[in-house]
Amino acid sequence: MTQPGMTQPGMPQPGPSVRPTGPTALLIAGVVGAGFSWIAQSTAENFGWPTPPVPPLTAVVVAVLALASWLAARWMHRAVQVRHQVVEPARAIALLLAGKAALLGGTMLAAGYAVVALRHLPEMDAALPRERVLSAAAAAVLSVALAFAGRALERACQVPGPPDEESGDAPGVDDGGAAGPG
Repeated sequence: MTQPGMTQPGMPQPGPSVRPTGPTALLIAGVVGAGFSWIAQSTAENFGWPTPPVPPLTAVVVAVLALASWLAARWMHRAVQVRHQVVEPARAIALLLAGKAALLGGTMLAAGYAVVALRHLPEMDAALPRERVLSAAAAAVLSVALAFAGRALERACQVPGPPDEESGDAPGVDDGGAAGPG
């Protein structure tokens, strides 16, 4: 009989309680961002309202968020993966959530700003649509950077597993050698 919290031999060990953000969640975030942007612009056009330009400050704010996420990812990677330090649980959870938010938010923003840029692309001869396209494209590119920084932060928060008993390597690490003797 096993004690509570113990697993039986041959039974798989429980996996991590928080999984990395999957491609389905990213696809949904992109569709929501693009859809919201399309609906907002279509509604404005249907009512005869001008579509407001994307302020250049938007790209700056997204760039600052991307830089902050990337710096947090570097710090967390060094602490957890390189130095094997124990990080305060509340800080680790906050950084993990910030990474997920940056990844999903960056994906939504990139899709939304891409829709803005693409909708005004045919009108680039005029100054205001050109400004919309350029500022929305810059915001979209920086939003992609935010998503990548969020993914890096999310990965940096993963705690390395215990080393394999036989090889001394972390689980899943390929030593590049052939299969064992046999």
